[in-house]
Amino acid sequence: MNIDARVPNNALRALLTECAWSGGDLARAVNAVAAESGLRLSYGRASAAQWLAGGRPRPPVPELVAEALSRRLGRTVTVSGAGFPAGPGLPPKAGTLPARLVRLAGEPAKRVPSRLDVYRLALLTVPGFPEAAAAPGTGTVSRAELDAARAALKVFSDADGTLGGGAVRAPVAGYLANTVSPWLHAGATSPAVHRELLQVAAELTYLCGFLCFDDNLHGVAQRYYRVALKLAAEAEDEFRYAITLRAMSVQARSLGHHAEALRLAEAATGTVGTRAAPQTRAFLHGQLAVAAAATGDRRRASAGLATAEHELARAEGEVGAVGAYHFGSFAHQRAAVAACLDNRPGAIRAMRESLRNRPRNEYRARAVTLARLAELQAAHGGVEEAVGSWHRFLDIYPAVHSARLDAAVRTLRQCLRPHRNLPAARELLNRVAGLAPRTLAA
Repeated sequence: MNIDARVPNNALRALLTECAWSGGDLARAVNAVAAESGLRLSYGRASAAQWLAGGRPRPPVPELVAEALSRRLGRTVTVSGAGFPAGPGLPPKAGTLPARLVRLAGEPAKRVPSRLDVYRLALLTVPGFPEAAAAPGTGTVSRAELDAARAALKVFSDADGTLGGGAVRAPVAGYLANTVSPWLHAGATSPAVHRELLQVAAELTYLCGFLCFDDNLHGVAQRYYRVALKLAAEAEDEFRYAITLRAMSVQARSLGHHAEALRLAEAATGTVGTRAAPQTRAFLHGQLAVAAAATGDRRRASAGLATAEHELARAEGEVGAVGAYHFGSFAHQRAAVAACLDNRPGAIRAMRESLRNRPRNEYRARAVTLARLAELQAAHGGVEEAVGSWHRFLDIYPAVHSARLDAAVRTLRQCLRPHRNLPAARELLNRVAGLAPRTLAA
């Protein structure tokens, strides 16, 4: 960090005054925004004092500061508006969907995080489903390429459920950047093929966003989701547009942005209305129930669960690679609703039901469910029951590469630390200590 004491950052000082924040308040807010994108920072009052004195922190810290101030003030604060030199701008958006996929593919591998890594609340404001016409096909992409892309989507989706986002993210991002992006640029042989190309590209981009979400790369995930929205809109596909809004709602709720999560879930259900298939409506209304519960709205949460259960009972046919939803998924959402509404016994029962109904090959989902079940059991006073659930979680954990599961290991340690004198807890903590290095580094 370079400090020029002759040029104090008066713009930042004025914004802190407007926020009614101290330097320590700003540092804590920056750390919290960074954590949303998997960046573990520990700035304190001394760091904020350096910024105010003219310090120029490395990227993406200026972007994190601007985002923290934007949230506090309820308006957009730019990097330059916060008194820092503006970095290189983002690439132009118009007509550059292939280029954006190429750019995003390289983000997680960079040694220094960029401004694209920052999760921004402003990017949760998205337009309603537009009435856009898919462009006519005039290029070279044929149904052979479409069949290859759909086969790749199925393989990637299955691998994600089994191996986790950390194992699959780079191959999917590379496939989007190196194969799908050139196809989008080249165009298709007919309007019908062009529309289907946009649809499968939207699904692959949605999947890559979820893989980044699973790996706690929330800023990059958010941008993949926004590209998926654009692709779905160009394909005039309400279904893919709605499920991407739902994914953005899931992400927002997981990061604690409950009002935004509810707004996105409402937009998702409103996009398809009653026109969607029962399985899709169940998929969307289940998330609406969770998002409503997170805001404390019991009535809407109950109504959302009732709709999801009713529609799921009507669903039939093969489930696609994107938007899969079954009774194990529904029970997990019922548990989330109960937990949000402080009904721990109900949440524990629903989590157990989710495990009974969860397909055996969904290893990552089973591990997530077991970890959450253990946390609920421990919070409800059932430490020995929780230890049993955590052992089952650890049976799966080493084979699944997911930052969400790594975070669950850290939570396990925190929850059991007060009980380490119990033999069962001590045995479990010893098992955790003997895990592979990636766990210990987490």
